[in-house]
Amino acid sequence: MSYYGDHQVAKQRERERLREAEERRLARLAACGRPTLRARVARRLFVAAVALEREETWRIVWERLEARGRL
Repeated sequence: MSYYGDHQVAKQRERERLREAEERRLARLAACGRPTLRARVARRLFVAAVALEREETWRIVWERLEARGRL
């Protein structure tokens, strides 16, 4: 195959890749109605981390108050 033929094949492959990438992008946009499993799990883990942090903070405050004899 000539250089011109190789170039045309490469251009065609690139067009196909771009078309497929656009299809994937549109599919992701269409699926935006519901977050992915990964996103849902990440949000739940974040909420749990915040809750644990508050609980841990509360424990520290409680221990300091006990140490000062205020309870």
